[in-house]
Amino acid sequence: MKLHYPRGKPPEGVDVLWRLEAKSYSYVIDADREEYGVTAPRLEMWWWEVERRTPKGAWCCGEFQLLTAFKKKFSESEAGALRDFKARKKKQLQILGRQIAKAERELALTKPQPIMIAR
Repeated sequence: MKLHYPRGKPPEGVDVLWRLEAKSYSYVIDADREEYGVTAPRLEMWWWEVERRTPKGAWCCGEFQLLTAFKKKFSESEAGALRDFKARKKKQLQILGRQIAKAERELALTKPQPIMIAR
């Protein structure tokens, strides 16, 4: 697993919060033909400086980030950010799996049904 740090490493001794994201970027192949491409996804580890901490969270990016909640935006460590990323992607796969199963059931409703004659 290769991690990219778009902002570099945080300054030494600075209190930060972390978030790991998979990013893909678009690029122009041929502007005249309006042809575009997308890069392969890569893992990017982002950090943000903590402005102030409280017992339940921290002020970061001008807003309060609850760090004790099940669903949280930031983690307190890089390892935590990796763990949270994996949990988000597993949850995403569960949701998408249920949506696919529902769409398949609904599509099956369009298939012709055999006619049953009662005797």
